[in-house]
Amino acid sequence: IYGVKQPVGVAVSPDGERIYATETGGKREVKSFDRDGYFLSSFAPPQTEPAERAPVYVAVDPAGRVFVADRLQRAVFVYGSDGKMLDAILGPDLTLSKYLSQQVQGVQPDGVLAFNRLQGTVLYQAAGQREQVLPAPDPAGWAPLGVRVDKQGTMLLTNVAEGQHVVREFPGEMILAATWLKFDPPQLAFGTQGQGSTELLFPNSAVADSQGRIYVTDGNNGRISVWDGLGTFLFTFGRGVGEGALSLPRGAAMDGRDRLHVVDAVQQAVKVYDVSGPEPRYLYTFGDWGTKDGQFNFPGDIALDSTGRLYIADRKNNRIQVWSY
Repeated sequence: IYGVKQPVGVAVSPDGERIYATETGGKREVKSFDRDGYFLSSFAPPQTEPAERAPVYVAVDPAGRVFVADRLQRAVFVYGSDGKMLDAILGPDLTLSKYLSQQVQGVQPDGVLAFNRLQGTVLYQAAGQREQVLPAPDPAGWAPLGVRVDKQGTMLLTNVAEGQHVVREFPGEMILAATWLKFDPPQLAFGTQGQGSTELLFPNSAVADSQGRIYVTDGNNGRISVWDGLGTFLFTFGRGVGEGALSLPRGAAMDGRDRLHVVDAVQQAVKVYDVSGPEPRYLYTFGDWGTKDGQFNFPGDIALDSTGRLYIADRKNNRIQVWSY
């Protein structure tokens, strides 16, 4: 799939009919395509210019809502499948609509919202009323990078704020209910920043297996960090040498057979592990460096659909590659 500039993130809708890719070049938009690769639409946070946004990882929930982590805006923007911005997650327990409700009485759910951290403004306009401009919140310790939403609606988010490289889990009932105005989810947070065995250094993606174990691509530590469903550290794997070793793991995806797919941006490949047992087992690698079909140039992310298709963001080749089992 061409027509994207330096894509970093990729996601697929629950029915497999829409593919979403985030651009870090060009207009820095989210672009959507149909299953055959035909362009459908593009969207970005309202009231922002390309230089003010940096969409990275993207996820789609079971209702078809699109979640986009933006490194410059330090927010997770929430869109409908039509690309209309619904809200934005601005902190562990703060959304744009919740912030507005604290500042303005009688906030209407269908009002027009806009957030721009770099300009320091929040815009709100209720139907039939004039626009209001408010100062933008900028919570400390909040810098979302990776975002994943599973079939139950559970959202796993990696945070890379200075000194606070952690993983946060938001419960599915809160995400699916989309009660952004009263956003106060009980959540699990685990990890500390560093290079020790139980620490994380620029975690990129977090995905869970069928047993509830959480696998984190610990990017700058060159490994996978594994935690149980309560946030207790279990073990790491992938660091070192050999076929299953990793260099710079980025995006990850889990299929229905508990096969963990990990994109390695330095090795220009996808590595696959069987994690169904007590210990992970390396299976195979596909892809190598280049510009031809089947070759990668700094790949960043991967998404799987229910039919066995794999979508891989091939950043420096300016395309999304489609593979299949």
